[in-house]
This record gives sequence, structure tokens and C-alpha cells, in this order.
Amino acid sequence: MFARNRLAHVIIAAVASGLGSQSLLAQEATTDESDSLSLEEVEVTGYRDALLNSTAAKRNSVGFKDEVFADDMGKMPSQNLAESLAQIPGVKISREVSGEGQRIAVRGLGPAFTKIALNGNSIGIASMGNLNQSGNGGQLAGREVDLDIFPTELFGSLTVEKTATARQLEGGVTGYVNMRTMRASDLGDGHNTRFALESDYRASNGETSPKGAFTYSFNNDQFGALVTVVNKDANRHVDGYETVGNNAQFGCLITDQPDSVDCRDSDTSATFRFTDVASADYAAAHDGVSEGDTIDIYQSAGLSEDELNSAGMPYIGRVMTTQGQKESLSSLLSFQYRPHDRMEASLDIVHADTEADFVRTEVMHFYRRNYDTPYIPENFQLVDNGNGNRLRSGTFYGNRAWVGSRDYDEDLSYLSIMPSVDWQISDAWKLNVSASKSDSEFERDNPYGLFFTGEGTMTFADDGDVPTVEHTGFDNYQDYMMADSGYFRVGHEDRETETRGFHAQLEWGEDADVNGVIFGIASDEISSRHRFYDIPTDLDEYLTANGADNVKAALGDYITPIDMGENIDNYNGFDRVGDLDWNAFKKAVNYAGMNLQPNDITEISEEVTAFFVETNLETEVAGRPLRANGGVRYVDTDQYVATDTGATNEDYTKILPSLSAVLDATDSIKLRVSSSRSLTRANPADMFPNSAWAGSGIDSVNTGNPNLQPFESSNFDIGGEWYFNELGYVGLTYFTKDVTGFTATSTIPVNFEDLDEWGIDTSDLSQTQEDQLSLCSPDCIVTVETTENINGATEVDGWEAVWVQPLEFLLPGLGFNTSVTFIDAVNENGDEISGVSDSYSGTAYYENDIVQVRLTYYHQEGAHQFDSWGAPVTGRDRSQLDLSASYRLPFLPDNDLSITFDAYNLTNEKISSYMELDNSQTFNSYSPGAMYTLGIRGSF
Repeated sequence: MFARNRLAHVIIAAVASGLGSQSLLAQEATTDESDSLSLEEVEVTGYRDALLNSTAAKRNSVGFKDEVFADDMGKMPSQNLAESLAQIPGVKISREVSGEGQRIAVRGLGPAFTKIALNGNSIGIASMGNLNQSGNGGQLAGREVDLDIFPTELFGSLTVEKTATARQLEGGVTGYVNMRTMRASDLGDGHNTRFALESDYRASNGETSPKGAFTYSFNNDQFGALVTVVNKDANRHVDGYETVGNNAQFGCLITDQPDSVDCRDSDTSATFRFTDVASADYAAAHDGVSEGDTIDIYQSAGLSEDELNSAGMPYIGRVMTTQGQKESLSSLLSFQYRPHDRMEASLDIVHADTEADFVRTEVMHFYRRNYDTPYIPENFQLVDNGNGNRLRSGTFYGNRAWVGSRDYDEDLSYLSIMPSVDWQISDAWKLNVSASKSDSEFERDNPYGLFFTGEGTMTFADDGDVPTVEHTGFDNYQDYMMADSGYFRVGHEDRETETRGFHAQLEWGEDADVNGVIFGIASDEISSRHRFYDIPTDLDEYLTANGADNVKAALGDYITPIDMGENIDNYNGFDRVGDLDWNAFKKAVNYAGMNLQPNDITEISEEVTAFFVETNLETEVAGRPLRANGGVRYVDTDQYVATDTGATNEDYTKILPSLSAVLDATDSIKLRVSSSRSLTRANPADMFPNSAWAGSGIDSVNTGNPNLQPFESSNFDIGGEWYFNELGYVGLTYFTKDVTGFTATSTIPVNFEDLDEWGIDTSDLSQTQEDQLSLCSPDCIVTVETTENINGATEVDGWEAVWVQPLEFLLPGLGFNTSVTFIDAVNENGDEISGVSDSYSGTAYYENDIVQVRLTYYHQEGAHQFDSWGAPVTGRDRSQLDLSASYRLPFLPDNDLSITFDAYNLTNEKISSYMELDNSQTFNSYSPGAMYTLGIRGSF
């Protein structure tokens, strides 16, 4: 599929290049005449040109709006859209574990609360979030939009509106972001061709990856066409450490009864198993002890029985690495046609494809239910820093680490077709009509192999951001082994997302955006289907029939070494382990013949109809200009949610008023105020009317709630700016939001025998579940978790400040821009709100006709993320330093040939979180490393 799409992109480029006799009409500027004159007085290029456009757009807005523009070479100020938007105050990045910006959130709440639009149209991308933890990112079917699929070269500007207006697409409680694609008129009249070739070097793997971008446009008074094609390869390598569950897991001495894995003390229930039978490595390390001897494990551990049994360890603790490659190919095709000076027709087509192929390796030194691999504890040191007694360091004899290996093969595609017509019917009437259709498909194959390393001695020391783990059995591949069952898991899923939209607005007034009335109607549909696949026969029987026993008997022949931890600063643990040779393993068990079929299907569709009326007014108050925007939007939502076992329908209507005003207190000072209502619909992942096991055991069940209500917010903003020249200004804004509709997880203890009432088929259990059931039957209690709306409101309030300062009086071309956001959220019920934290960023720049240099610093304070088994997890503070530079070559001056150099994450900052009750205890930590890019770009 990817090869065919690549050919399609090449054909598009060739066809568009042949349209040199046609053109696009320049887009109409929205700035007023006085500001247009002032902009013409400033002759700047590059980054200053982008800043100048941003300043002018903010100055001319009525509400609280910020824009980021491409520079005069058609390049956004950062490596991707998310990081370009992060320069706007109040915008926070959610990063992939690779370190690249992936999602954005406005004013504190999560990415799902920000509405993302493409040329004013709804957008849905069938991607699956980031690759932390199990690889699904925890957001399988949410409303977040992953921005890393789009290269910055496709876009001319990014707009963030923090206050609602009637014409905006609803869905963003905290903000509305519109990504405007590039058009031919953005690049000027005549023929324009621009190119960029670069290669990046990633310190994490020492490899380089190429990228190429090509843009051609033609524009005159009547016709125009633009095509952009971007191809990028990326070698990925991320090392890290992960925890599953907090330190609420405890151990016990395993029974000495044959064929039993119970605790020796029948009154004790524990997750981990210790043994008092001396292993070979224990005997070798202790004089006078022979393998098989009975030892005193409490003396060995240096703890009493109660102390050892209450030594907390995580459900799973593991060192991980993700290594592989991602290839992407994206294109933009844009046409404009004006048959006369009162009508303009446009067509924008965006197409993007990505392929990813990588392996994720997890080496679990702590893992639950080690019934077949109990170990001997020695010299256990415990610590309690506020989150309970936990293991600080110790030695484990007779230990086998548990290795999980996931082989990922992913394909993601996106296509959006957006026609529009602007018709100036008369001097007083104007009609804007647009439509959109988008399709996005995602497919992931990720089988999961599980096996044990050779038996040996493990030492553990929680002595840094990532614990130090050593093991003597990792090099003995011939001693690696697989369990009798549960050693292989099928992983295959696909997701398809579609959107359809029709928008029409009728404007009355010679310039209705300043003085006039706008009426509009919008009809939008979005649907998403998610399918999980499984083998139609018994998996263990299939594997056995296809030679799995031979593989297990000679597992060492299917093991290949993989490096671990090399990118983790100050890491002193093991640096290599054996991993599955996936090509050999798949061939040996006939993976291609499994004939996977969908066995779990979820679907959600929404039909939204909206009507709005908006009034704009320009007048004077006390002799000073005042502009105002007011309106109301009526929204009807028809929601259908279904699984293969049931379906529900919900329908609700909302009325969303809005009012904004700006007063020119002086020629250089603007005062703004805004009030509005906004909404975000509930997360579909919480709404599916089905139940499913939450893990591999029988500990808990997740069940959906299709009756969840949307989030609603009452918003108020007040602030202003002082503009001291065309480029420079300072601004300050206070904002507050009262948000209702937040959800909480309700936990209900249910006896295993009653789970059929919750939609769980207890007759179809895995071997692991059967084993766990045998330990607690007939009194097995299972935790059923569901999501419900909670009463009360959450108040989100904060301050934003921005300062854009040219320093021409010191040195022509020198300057800086900086912003800071202070934010707080308080829930009436005392529930902690995720993702709320302060942030600031700043960019210092210098440029002239030859050289451009920018140094950008981002800082995001840590925020509450989620609760792990009752213990809050918080992200650590993170700062990132990036550098961007270019040098214009002295030859071929008409072609603007420039050498470019960019450096990202210069200080190799980690992405890390910790247990809030014990900030010395790392929960997750990822080390993406620094990246350096060298390239050349030009135009002709």
C-alpha cells in the first residue's frame, strides 16, 4: 500500500507542476487599512517576519487569539506542529516517548478538551497515541488528535482561539485550534518552487535519517495551484524504565506441598513468591550450602517474617527499549479559481501515510505471580518515604527475569478533501460554503512473546532516576525458557475514522467581521470503528500443532542479543539481554497461517447539527474605538455507541452563547474581555456498553458507561496588550473556567461467580486466569471499574503573560519573545485534575540577510497524571533546549540557497514521572536523546 501511495504522490506532483498556466487568487487579508500600512513600513524576513504576522493578527483580533505563521521560506519555527504551537502562552505539549511533540492541550486540561480543525473542518485521525506502557497510550478511541502525522511544510499558519465564538466548531472546552494549509497565494505571483533536503542524526542510536520537501506553486489574477510533497524516514531508539502498579504488592514463602503455588501461611495472600530451597547460584555463593538445602530466608533477607512479607514491590518493574524505523510520506494539493472578482472557489487535498516497524523489549525484574520462578531474598533494605514500606535494594537468588517482546508493524493513512466557495453576492451580502470529507485508517500487528532468561542472581538498587539492575543469567541463551502456556499473545487491531462536513454562512454588511451579522449552519458527522483480532481456534493447540514445542525445546536458537539502557544518563545496570528473533520465530510457528479474525468490535458515530448567529460591531466609547463580537450557537448531537454485544443511542442539545470586546484605550494599548459557554463531548473509550478483563489475570474488569454526559464550561477572560512598535508588545491575561461533567472511576467489589451479571464470560478463561482462580476460589473478589459523571464543578483559572521584544537599538536583527502561564484547578469534591501545571518558554533570535540563529527554551512543570492502584502519579518537571540556525550561501543569490542546522533536546532531557507520595520513586522514565539536523533549502 505504501508503495502505491508513494507513486500517487509523485503523480500529483507531476500533474501540479504542469499547471503553470493556471493560478490561485491571493487570499483576502483580514487586517484593516491602518495596520496594513504599518506592516508595509517594516521590511523583515525569516523568523521576524513570522513574529510580525503573529503580532498583527493578535492586534487585529477581538477575542483572545494567537497565531503562528510560517516564515518567508515556508517553514514553521519548530520541527513539528505541536512544538510550533507550544510557543503560544497557555499551550502545553504531550510528547511521544521518542521526545517529539505529539498532542497539544490549551489552558491546563488534557488534549481531548482542545478542538482541532483543519481549514475550519473537523478532523479525525485513526492513530493510537504514544507507546508508553503496553503500547496503546491509554487512549484507544479518545478525541485527541495526533499532530505528528503532519509535517510543518504543509501549513501556512496555526491559530489558537482561547475564547469561543458562535461560528467556531464546538468541542473544545479550553480552546480551538485551526490549522490552515498553505495556498499558492501565500507564496506570491508567478512560478515558485521551494525545496529542502536534510538529514537528522539521533544520538540515541548514532544513525542518520533523510528528509526531503518539495513545493511548487503558480499564481496569477485568476488561477492558482500548489503542490507540496514531504518524505521522511526516522530511525527510532528510546530507552527507559516503567512501572505497572504501585508498591502495594507483597510476597510470601511458597508452600512446600507438591503441585501447589499457595503461600505456606494459608492466611496470607500475596503476589510474589519466595522460596527457602537453595538454588545453584545461592549454594555457590555461600560456603557449606548445597543446592536443594533448606535455608532460613528471613535470616538471609535480614528481615523478620512480617517485614519481608510487607516489603512493597511494584506489580511489574522493567527496563525497556524501543528500536526501529518510521517512514512517512505526505502531500498537499491546493487549487483556487476566481471566475470574476466577486467569487473564489478553492479545493484543498491533504494526504499522509506512515509506516512504522519496530520492536519493543521489556525486561521485567519484578513481575507478579512468579509461581514457577520463586526466588531467595538476601540483604533486603527497605525504605518508607511516604508511600509505604518498599524495597530499596536487595539480592535475588534463583531468579529468572521475565522478558516481553512486541514486534510492531503499523500502517496509518489519512486523506482529506475540502472544497469551498466564497461569493460576494453584493456589497452587503456574502456567502461562504464549504464541505469536507476525510478518511483515516490505522492497522497494527504486534504479537507479544514472553519468556524467561537463564536462572541467575539479580541485584536491585533504587539508586537513581532509573534503578540499577544486574543479572548473571542473561548471557546464557540456552537456559532461556518459555512457560507451558501463555507464552505468546496475538496482537492485531485496526481502526477507521471518517468525517463528513458541510458548513454555510451568510454575511450581511460590507465587512461583516467588523460591522455586520453572520448567519450559519453546520452539519458534521464523525464515525470511528475499532476492531481487535484473534485466532479462531485455540491458540495453544495451534502453536503446538505448528512446531512450538520444538521452538521451546531449542529456544536459545531463536534468541538474538539486543542492547539496553545505553541512552539512559547515569545508568549502571545490565546493558544487553537476549530477545526473540522475530523473523525466525514467526516462521517456526507458522504465524502467517493463523488466519486472524475480528472478535471484538467497537463503534461510535456522532451526527452534529448546529445553527448560529453572530454579530460584529465597531463603535466608539468616550472617543476611543471599540469592537465587539457576540453570538449564540445551537448544537444538537445524536450519538450512537456500539460493540458486538450491544448498542445505545443518546441525543442532546446545547445552547452556547459568547461575547467578546476590545477597546483601544490608547493608540498602543488594547483592553479585552470575553465571556462564553463551551463543551467537550465525553471520551468514547469510556462509553462502550461492554465489559472486558483489565489484565491477564482476574483482578479487575472494566465496563463502559454509554450514558456519560458532555463536559460543559462557563468561561471568562480579561486582559490586554501594549504595542510599542509594529513587532513588539507585552500582554497579560487572566482567565477562569467553571467546568462540569468530569468523570470518576467507580470501583465495585464483585464475587467472581456473579460476573456474568456484568457481561463477562467466565467460561472462557486463559490458563493464567485459571491458575489465579484456583488460588482463591470460591471467594474470589473481582474489582469492577466503570466511569461515571461526578457532581460539582472544577474551577480552572490562571494568568498568561507574553513579551515580544525586538532589540534593534542594540543590534539590528536581535530580539526575543517569551511567554509564561500560571494555572490552577480546584474541584469541588476534592478530586485531583490531571495535566494542570505552569509552563514558560522563550526564544532569543538574531538574523540578517546572511545568518539566522534562534535558541528556544521550553519548561513544563510536573502535573498529576493518574492514580496507580490508589497512589497518585505525577510527571516530573521538564525543560528542553532547541537551536535553529541557517546560513545563506554567497552564490546563486536569486535562489536563496541556505545551509540549515537544527538541534533538539540538546541536554538530553528525560520524560519522567514519579509516585507523588514518594518523589524519589520513579514510575516511568524515557530517554529519547538529542537530535541534530543538517540540510539545505532554496527556491527558484
